[in-house]
Amino acid sequence: MDCNVRRKEIDSGTEVMKRAILLTGFNNWGKTTHIYNMFGRTRFYQGSTYSIPGVNASFTVESHSNDDVGEVRFVKTVKSKISKAPQRANDIFCAFCPTRERGNDSRRILSGKPFSSFDEIHLLLLKYKWDFHAELRIKEIEAHLSLVSNMRFFTVAADVAHSSDAQRCQAREAQIVSYLQRVYP
Repeated sequence: MDCNVRRKEIDSGTEVMKRAILLTGFNNWGKTTHIYNMFGRTRFYQGSTYSIPGVNASFTVESHSNDDVGEVRFVKTVKSKISKAPQRANDIFCAFCPTRERGNDSRRILSGKPFSSFDEIHLLLLKYKWDFHAELRIKEIEAHLSLVSNMRFFTVAADVAHSSDAQRCQAREAQIVSYLQRVYP
């Protein structure tokens, strides 16, 4: 086992990987819409976990990103949701923005608590803005966040071949679910 990978033991004595799944893009990129669609709901309560059909996992969910509420409130909310999660709920699914602002730095957020307690952080990068008027600079984001040792990057770009919003939404979500099925066999 990689010495940098921490594991959490639970009651049964088996080791379980703790993962953070971060759906990543900027403002109006479609992060929250996808979370609502994939989980089939728009409210996510503290102390509850939620599943995506076809994915062998349950998650504590936060649909507001650090761009929506700011770094301090985002970190505080995520810490609170994790602390109130059921005992066996190890994973979180969040909207996330790869900001570099002084007061909202994505690397600082992911390097500190609570994210430093996760064995893996999966950054699911929505390559294109919903209306295709912008594209993430994925190489720059990867470079900025490369110092976060437990980071995994995955680019979501299946929507590029589609023209209607419904087709693009469905293509993105299918690609995300397919990735999660590999992470959670």
